[in-house]
Amino acid sequence: MHPVDLTLTHSPWLIPLCILLGIGYAWLLYRGGAHTHGWGPALRWTLAVTRATVVALLAFLLLGPLVRAWVREVRKPVLVLAHDGSSSLMLAGDTAALRGAYATELDALAAALGDRFDVRTFTYGREVVEGIAHRQQANRTDMAALLREVHDRFAGPDLGAVILDGDGIINRGRDPRHEAARLGVPVHTIALGDTTVRPDLLVRAVEANRVAYLGNEFPLVVRIEAHHLQGRRTRLAVEQGGQVIAEREVVVTADPYVQQVPLLVKATATGMQRFTVVLRPVEGEHSDRNNSAEVVVQVLDDRQRILLLADAPHPDLGALARALAGSEAYTVTTATMDKVPADVAAFDLVVLHRLPNVRQDGRSLIARCRERNVPLLLILGTEVDAEAVNALGVGLRLEGAQRTALTDARPLYEPSFALFQVDPATAQAFERFPPLQVPFAQYQAGPGAVTCFRQRIGMVSTDQPLLLVQRPQTGPRAAVIVGEGLWRWRLADQQQNGGTDRFDGFFRKLAQLMANRSSADRFRVQHADVFDDQEPVELQAELYDAAFELVGDAEVELVLKDEQGLERPYAFSRSGRGHRLVINGAAPGRYTYTARTTYDGTPFTATGEFMVRPVQVESARTVADHALLGDLAAGTGGLMVRPGGLGPLRDALLADQRLAPRSHAYASTTDLIALRWPFLLFLALLTLEWALRRRSGAY
Repeated sequence: MHPVDLTLTHSPWLIPLCILLGIGYAWLLYRGGAHTHGWGPALRWTLAVTRATVVALLAFLLLGPLVRAWVREVRKPVLVLAHDGSSSLMLAGDTAALRGAYATELDALAAALGDRFDVRTFTYGREVVEGIAHRQQANRTDMAALLREVHDRFAGPDLGAVILDGDGIINRGRDPRHEAARLGVPVHTIALGDTTVRPDLLVRAVEANRVAYLGNEFPLVVRIEAHHLQGRRTRLAVEQGGQVIAEREVVVTADPYVQQVPLLVKATATGMQRFTVVLRPVEGEHSDRNNSAEVVVQVLDDRQRILLLADAPHPDLGALARALAGSEAYTVTTATMDKVPADVAAFDLVVLHRLPNVRQDGRSLIARCRERNVPLLLILGTEVDAEAVNALGVGLRLEGAQRTALTDARPLYEPSFALFQVDPATAQAFERFPPLQVPFAQYQAGPGAVTCFRQRIGMVSTDQPLLLVQRPQTGPRAAVIVGEGLWRWRLADQQQNGGTDRFDGFFRKLAQLMANRSSADRFRVQHADVFDDQEPVELQAELYDAAFELVGDAEVELVLKDEQGLERPYAFSRSGRGHRLVINGAAPGRYTYTARTTYDGTPFTATGEFMVRPVQVESARTVADHALLGDLAAGTGGLMVRPGGLGPLRDALLADQRLAPRSHAYASTTDLIALRWPFLLFLALLTLEWALRRRSGAY
């Protein structure tokens, strides 16, 4: 028997005051009762004690008394019953029985175990939801997510066992064997689907570049499979808008047959382009539902043009040119000041190496770039013209510069840099690179400038920037590297890491940041290029003021247009200091949008597009994998059964003495005023007082 404790939220020394309050109130009320009503001493004392008790108890309740009692509870063991809701179960086997007889059998199993267990039901597929649904519409199967959900919600002594059904085909998430072992309880499996390998052609996967350029040919690599069709011929075609744009004959030479087929496709239109890869059906094929797949490629109308301009040839230009030329997104032009391209303002980024200097300040060239909002990347070197650099307003100020004096400075990564992602391995690699030759001066980052690398001179880490980026204010974005010798960095990357991926990748990201003209827009809408048809479309909008501080109190509206021209209006909701819009149930297709907002009387507009594609991975594989289900059961001490044979599983669970109810004792703290018996006590005392006064004629 556990004791019951009473505690107070105020000092217990106030209890005597409660008692005195009750006595004083009763004395004032009944001190003259003998003369007024003719009450006898016994009645008067009974009424006074009753009223004093009520008032004292009411005052005591104002002290916030808490009752702490031990409660014993008997809990049934938890049994999780999970159903595979993926669409692959409807592509093979007896699908009518799956939704009919098996659904009834599964419900009967849950009912039979309900008296002994606390049965929790789930349906898993793309995500895990409570309850059992036999709609079979999920376009992905993630069994590991189910077992992880079970672990997070029920892991512990109350979890008794897990029963899950399915065909063993998983196409998302981790290997479920690891998650099953973490549970520490038997995982029983019900093997659904059909393990028979029938004659079939299928498109297993399509690989393509995410971005292509208008007028160029880009490769599609199609992985195809064939079963029990050796010697047959078919054709693999790529279609767009109902037209065949590429085709190739395929001869099945083995059983099973697995082949990667490359195809070249020409980009003829800009924007998000959807291509359908079709494997022509052959006679005797079991199903042609898995003979096609879709791929989405973003086609851009041109590459970003980058100009590397120097006062004289320098190996730094070669290092940057090789780093940028490795990406199809850029076209790099290298020139010197005596051969400046006439259309310099048409470039997306101009890199000035050792400019401006005391011999060539390049004022007219820089002025042309500024007039057209062309971003600038300055690489300082010997004979730097400090006054000219300070006058550019690129976020850097030089003081006490000596034209011919140089110092060696190694890069020290600034962790707060967030304009683009620099992974830890790249940051560490740069810190091991040789020093740059930096003009001797005091460097100070200006307002709005973000430092990526600081200078480390010898063993001393300084706050002076080595590489910084100026946030756009009213002009183009600018960046400055305060030293020369970048070619040593690329050479060191090759020597230390066996390749130049770190150097090349960093400067491609920097060029992408600088050359992207939209980065200077004050109103931006960001989202993924492609969404699956069963996932929500999520868009993030950001609005900046003139100082490029994030604005969170503006109203943002969006008009979405589908391929048929139907328009739907939406409104963003505020999320932190930005705005967020989630669209559910978007049908597959290409969508364009126009987002609008107004701030401080100025209207802003952003346009864009995205693609919603149907996910067909469930149809790519229809042969059930009962070996996986057997491994789950055997590895955890469970049973594997099949539809129509759930009786032995039910009997084994009911006969397992380890799955017995557990008794739990825990402390429960409750406000005394929340209990029922104090109310009944007050009611009884006040009723007694009222009845005695009524009988004596006081009412």
